[in-house]
Amino acid sequence: MVEGPKSVRALQAGFWRAYIHVGVVAYLLGGAVAIGYLLATPHGPNRTALLALDGVSVAATVGVFWWAGIRLVPTRWRTPFFAVWTVSTLGFIGAGAVLDGGVTSPLAFFLIHPLIFAGLAYAPRTASTLTGLAVIDAVLVGVFSRHPEPRSAVLLASAMLIGGLLTTAVAHNRDRMTAAIVETANHDGLTGCLTRRAFYERLRHEVSRARRYGTGFAVVLADLDWLKALNDEGGHEYGDRALQRLAGVLMSSARSSDLVGRLGGDEFALLLPQAGPGESETIAGRLVEAIRSAGQPPITASLGAAVWAGPQDGIEDLLHRADRAMYEAKRAGRDGFRASWAPAEGAGATGHLAG
Repeated sequence: MVEGPKSVRALQAGFWRAYIHVGVVAYLLGGAVAIGYLLATPHGPNRTALLALDGVSVAATVGVFWWAGIRLVPTRWRTPFFAVWTVSTLGFIGAGAVLDGGVTSPLAFFLIHPLIFAGLAYAPRTASTLTGLAVIDAVLVGVFSRHPEPRSAVLLASAMLIGGLLTTAVAHNRDRMTAAIVETANHDGLTGCLTRRAFYERLRHEVSRARRYGTGFAVVLADLDWLKALNDEGGHEYGDRALQRLAGVLMSSARSSDLVGRLGGDEFALLLPQAGPGESETIAGRLVEAIRSAGQPPITASLGAAVWAGPQDGIEDLLHRADRAMYEAKRAGRDGFRASWAPAEGAGATGHLAG
């Protein structure tokens, strides 16, 4: 069976796995720097406790956060996990700064690192929440310092606030850019329909839902008739306008729950959730009439419909039946549709022709 294009969900999972590795490496580097600082200043306060705290934090990073994070990436617990990781990091750094003397400790500067990571990876709301926690952490470091210095504490808290505002702005801009990129990747630039990859992803989702809840759905393939003749007559711009008009008719005539994708060239596909044979034929017939009435110069299309046959029915098998029905409509004279409901080869596909 031919696999569809890689889903956005799989790409997102890869993104988060990469960020887990980045976070672990950054944490380990910070831990190594902190250990170097402690070893270089052996006469400072609480060196044994600080070395133990640093060792525990490094061990937790590798033994807990890295191990658990990789496994939680595909689940709904991903966002809470990352938030807990960052909050615990702020806690470790704050505790280390307090043990090392307070806001004047060089370890306090590490408080900015979790905020930088938040801006790179988290949603703006999460980044802003962590900013507030970082400011509170800085204040607590000042309060529990061995020799409290209010001005230094205010300066540290202000630095956390400014850094947090910047990272929140970065997170907001990143989300906007990501949404724009996903929108562009998911929609065909010429027609505005879903791309082949995006359509396959939605189709896989619909198969999963149908298997889980016992519902059904149908697929309709539509192929613009005589595209080569249109290109020969008026050039590729003429053909492109015909494709745009066909896509517009499909999207405007489909139900609100239906999805329209461009599989490539002059071939389009419609996903009809919870549609059976009767409703699929009704929709296909309505589409044929709408395409005929799409304006001047006139265009026509050949359509083929197929209904999902149950849990054992594969995506490629379903599309193959719809494709076979579409070519039956072409052989019958174009400007019509065929419906094929039989899932097994040689079962004698039942069909209906409109035209």
